[in-house]
Amino acid sequence: MTSAEQITQHSEKGLARWLALALNLIAGSALLAMMVITCIDVIGRYLFNKPLVGGVELIEVLLGVMIFMALPVISWRNEQVVVDILDPFIPPHVNFIRTILFNLLTAIALVVIGQRIWDLGARASSHGEVTEYLHLPVGAIVSSFGVMCWFTALVLVTLGIYRALIQYRLVRTTTSANLE
Repeated sequence: MTSAEQITQHSEKGLARWLALALNLIAGSALLAMMVITCIDVIGRYLFNKPLVGGVELIEVLLGVMIFMALPVISWRNEQVVVDILDPFIPPHVNFIRTILFNLLTAIALVVIGQRIWDLGARASSHGEVTEYLHLPVGAIVSSFGVMCWFTALVLVTLGIYRALIQYRLVRTTTSANLE
């Protein structure tokens, strides 16, 4: 078992585990729906000369759903793309401090981004904006993306820092066991 799997076992219990499962199921379902819609649209367009009406709108919305539902899980599992060339040479306490600072700065950025997205959604709602073909409420969809940014920020400050602490303890325990 890798250290990442051990950390995930320690930090994902109870509600966090079920929440991760639910968000991943929603994101995965959105991805599956995008693939099905794209296939139906392409087949309809090229074989029957009848594209799927609103297919592009649905894919746009589902892409946002997939991204913003997966973002909290990716964040608290620390599954972002990273360059870790120097990590073996950096002491564990420096890695711990770096991870905490990264989580806090990212959370602050997500709060600001979430506020801007929320404002755009509120403006779209006040104007009664809907999508062109399916008449989906743009404001509600966009606002939900802002809420997911805020939720991701909360996750980074709580579960992200908790996970960093578990990782730091695991590294210290492993290091001290290897020294004995």
